[in-house]
Amino acid sequence: MELVAAYLHDRALRRERHYRDPLDPLHVNDNHLLRYYRFPRHEILWLCEVLDPYLRRRTRRSHAVPTHTQVLVALRFYASGTFQSVIGDSCGLTQASISRIIAAVTRVLTEKARIEIKFPSSANDLRKTVQDFSRIANFPRVIGAIDGTHIPIKAPYVDEHIYVNRKRFHSLNLQVVCNADGLITSYNTRYPGSTHDAFIWSNCALRTRFETGEFGENYLLGDSGYPLEPYLLTPLLNPRTPGETRYNRSHTRTRVIIEQTFGILKSRFRCLHHSGGTLQYDPVKCSKIAIACLLLHNYCVKRRIPVPQEIVENDGEMNIAAEAAERGTGQAVRARLIENWYS
Repeated sequence: MELVAAYLHDRALRRERHYRDPLDPLHVNDNHLLRYYRFPRHEILWLCEVLDPYLRRRTRRSHAVPTHTQVLVALRFYASGTFQSVIGDSCGLTQASISRIIAAVTRVLTEKARIEIKFPSSANDLRKTVQDFSRIANFPRVIGAIDGTHIPIKAPYVDEHIYVNRKRFHSLNLQVVCNADGLITSYNTRYPGSTHDAFIWSNCALRTRFETGEFGENYLLGDSGYPLEPYLLTPLLNPRTPGETRYNRSHTRTRVIIEQTFGILKSRFRCLHHSGGTLQYDPVKCSKIAIACLLLHNYCVKRRIPVPQEIVENDGEMNIAAEAAERGTGQAVRARLIENWYS
């Protein structure tokens, strides 16, 4: 109620200046808000309340843009990837103002993501995560599905060639882990498009935590582009027994949640998908925009906001099978699982 009162007060001040804010969530129906901003009215007001302490200006003498306008401008950009000048024309703000707003909201969301996006670590959280995954296809001890996805960006001025992926467009390669509900629990957004998924995994902090035994005998599930490790299980390239076939089937049905998550993420926030164009920023800013969208996706999952009707195709790549990794401790762990669980 405090946010609504502050919002109505903002409107009253703008009426005194004879200015009608085109971005008025109280006068727009939910269908329109969901289509263009990805959140219904009550969730937009909630998001404004969450972000208001970080976005509200302390003075009104400069006619500062109110929080709800900043939030709606940023959401419109994330949802569409539309050029800043087009968004500015729709709300009576200059391109420079739109740029500052997107940067400010993105900065706040990025900082919150570092705190709020967490991999399960407590015994209760791990137990619940395992139970949720087991309900999909009865695969035991899974605490995450991992994969990479590519975010199209403009060609950078520095080291341009390392951002060209195998599909020949410039991108960032995002490593993401999700749970059985499609909630993102870990991310790494700092690698250029030419970097292989296996390299990102080998050099990430989450792998170090698995190496130290922090998560016990639980696993991640990855596709054949990842190395087979005791804590990262991949499918068999050539299953030969009924047990191996059942293992592969269960693995595929369980791991597909990460592919579905990418589809929903990019359908909600088209700035991350080629259908929304290419992000026109340097790689560091593109990385921050991606993180902001990951957090907003989690808000949508937690608050049960409807999934877009049209789900886009993921901008990922077909991973090359890591055949060299089909040896060692990881292979022994997988073989034992197949024998005890699927044979």
